[in-house]
Amino acid sequence: MSAKKMEEENQSQMLPEEMIAEVFLRLPAKSVGRFRCVSNRWNYLLTQPQFVKSHLNLTKQHPTTEESLILVSHDSMNSYSTQLNNAHHMFDKMTCFATKLTFDDHLFYPSYSLYGSCDGLILKVDYSNRKKLFLINPTTREFKELPSLPYALDPRICHTVYGLGYDSVKDDYRVVVISHYDTHNNEIEPGCNEMFVDVYSVGNGTWKRVDSSPYDHTISDFEAGAFVNGSIHWLARRTVDDSYVIAAFDLREEKFRELPLPSLVDSDKHVVGDFDDEVEEDLVFDKLVSLGGYLCGYPEFLDNYQSINAWIMKKYGVREFWTKIFVSDDPYLSFRPICLYKKKQMVLVMHEGNTDEKLAIYNSEDGTLKDIVVDGIPRGFSVGVSFMETLVSPHCSNEAV
Repeated sequence: MSAKKMEEENQSQMLPEEMIAEVFLRLPAKSVGRFRCVSNRWNYLLTQPQFVKSHLNLTKQHPTTEESLILVSHDSMNSYSTQLNNAHHMFDKMTCFATKLTFDDHLFYPSYSLYGSCDGLILKVDYSNRKKLFLINPTTREFKELPSLPYALDPRICHTVYGLGYDSVKDDYRVVVISHYDTHNNEIEPGCNEMFVDVYSVGNGTWKRVDSSPYDHTISDFEAGAFVNGSIHWLARRTVDDSYVIAAFDLREEKFRELPLPSLVDSDKHVVGDFDDEVEEDLVFDKLVSLGGYLCGYPEFLDNYQSINAWIMKKYGVREFWTKIFVSDDPYLSFRPICLYKKKQMVLVMHEGNTDEKLAIYNSEDGTLKDIVVDGIPRGFSVGVSFMETLVSPHCSNEAV
């Protein structure tokens, strides 16, 4: 039998591509990545934009999907990821295994240089190199260096906040950068208090400057914005009266709007953070994070504390739907929620000493904390961000998201 005849016969015995795609859509992203290496035909099929998008949607809808975590070793500065859905449960603790990540010289160190995730993509800021920005998919091992901001302020005399999100209308991932001059070290534009806003389109590969923010973002300097409901959120102040608000940047409209803070009527009425003593308004939290698709606030530092609570906005944009979740009455506890486990238990990053961190799961139903033990990483690590394991590429264009 000729080679051409054999090839035609083999092709006739192959399953239709539609059926093959349906099978692979049910597999985890890492498994799909391995099957991309089997043949050119499968690689082409499994990298098609529509397949990547369908796989992402099914991953989000799957009831057992859990987020993974980025961990950074203090000793080696190597980066690791760990999956909570593979954890082993034993009485009062969970044990999971960490896998080392390799990105040539582009490490996730230090952990505070990671500014949130969206659909498997992570935003990284390289502080050692004039705040260069990278988009990284830890699952597919892809990364992309973003072009420099054309109107960037001098990084030596400015402060910046960052955010990453997805515009579902334009089918595009966006990076938002809010920058302002350091009021104590600004000889270039003395007295300039403007909050400049730059937006990067992953689909177009371009930056553009939009209208400046009407809010004062200095209290969120170096903070990652929380992406929820099509907007990226930061804690900010109104410039007219210094009152606190949640400033939400709508990625579709490219404009800011306000979200209400929780009412203090049912709170402990403690003051959070080391803010201006002249401001009489109390805050119940000073950090924001996206938690299971909900906006969540939590305190980093407390003054006049009574208890430590996290707040979750169960109905977006409605003050009355802020729900208080008691975490602890330990005055020495410092924590931050990083993701949800099984859709309802909070995974917390707990601080130990000056640098080391540990993981725990808080069950709000019975008020218990369960330690998470991580094997496979040297003792002493910090926790970066949580992310969903997907096939979304940081190189995607408008036709390939």
